[in-house]
Order: sequence, then structure tokens, then C-alpha cells
Amino acid sequence: MFAALAAKLQQEPDEAITSLAIVSRMRELVPEAEQVSLTVSTSRGHRTLASSGPSASEADALQYALGEGPCLEVAGTGGWLRSGDVGADGRYPVWGPRASELGIGSVLAVAVTDRDDPLGALSLYSSRTGAFADRDVVDTAIVYAVHATTALSSARHASTLQTAVSSRHVIGMAQGIAMERYGIDQHQSFELLRRLSSTANVKLRDVAQQIVETRTIPHDRSDESDAGAEEWTADPAGD
Repeated sequence: MFAALAAKLQQEPDEAITSLAIVSRMRELVPEAEQVSLTVSTSRGHRTLASSGPSASEADALQYALGEGPCLEVAGTGGWLRSGDVGADGRYPVWGPRASELGIGSVLAVAVTDRDDPLGALSLYSSRTGAFADRDVVDTAIVYAVHATTALSSARHASTLQTAVSSRHVIGMAQGIAMERYGIDQHQSFELLRRLSSTANVKLRDVAQQIVETRTIPHDRSDESDAGAEEWTADPAGD
């Protein structure tokens, strides 16, 4: 069953779609989980990558804002945590009562890890207290999280490769425009784009995209003399 789930999860090499599939499949595996969310760790903190319902998203957002909650703990240390009565759980004196007001009674948080490095957490929410008490339910969630990690990592890798290929294509087209405009070679055209990117403090791909869309070079001096154009090519940041 898990092998079949893993195969289905990896059929879609898109992070957003894969994330939605992950939370949907978890709900199917654990009927007690009325809502499920997927939290990922980023350089700026945490964010919910996918959610099966608004209460899960709100409960996650409260944890991020308050810096307290089971999904944050699990995302940082790994493993799993369960609370059978979030409103009365002394481990979460601020988040627990606030989550209870959202209709959350119980929560099970399971780490999503890649080679023992926590990537985030899957949070299973129930409106009733006492949910997720069966150890088989916990084990099912833990095993599923392993397959979810593989699927998410594969989707991220595919997305990264696709973005890289797309960026190279756009940059190549922008180089072609610059080469034709100023009669420069491939290396000089790349240096031109790089310096424009640095001067404007804009990503190289964004500079290239602008050139491709507008068919013009920022601060273009093609109407000046050839000598002036050559001088600007050597120092595109100059006035």
C-alpha cells in the first residue's frame, strides 16, 4: 500500500501539487485527521506549504506567530508529538487555548526529514479530544512521512532543474540580443548582463527577462556613436 502511495506521490514533479497530494493522502490513511497541513522550514522561519482546510492553516500560523506548538518542535528536532487535548496541554500554554478556540481538540505532528535533517512537519488535526491515541495510527503517520519526504525532495529537485533550464534559456536569448545590438561576443554579453544585474541590484534572470520582453537593453545607447557604444559595453554601469 505504501509503495503504491509513494509511486503516486512522485508522479507529479511539482512541489505545490505534490504537497497537496501529501496532505490529501494522509487524510485517507488516518481518518481521525479531519485536517492535515505540511509545514516546511525556510531561512526566514516556517511556512505552510499545503493544507487540507482553513483551521489547519490558522493553527499553523498561530504556531509561527507565537513561536510555540508541536509542529515547530517536530520541525526543529525530528520525531513526533501528540496532544490529546490542546486546550489543556501545559506544554503549549499560549498556543493551546488559541488553537482550541479554532476548534482544534487533538493534534499529531510528525517530522518530515531528509537524511536525518528535518525539513518540516506534517500536522494532523482533529476537532475531538483524545484523538490519535492508537499507536498504530502514529506508526502509520511516521511511515507515511518517510514516503512524503522522498516525494517532496524529488519534486523540489525537479522544480530546481526546471527553473535552472528556464533561466539559462532566457539568459541565452538576452545575450543574443546584446550580441546583435553591440557586436560583442558571448563572454562580453554575459558580462554585460552580469554588470547590469549588479548595478540595478536585480537578479540576472530578471534582467534577462526584461531584455527579452522589451527587446531593449537598460540604459541602451545604441543611438550614439559606435565608439560610445563600445565604451558603454566595457563599462555598462557608467553614465
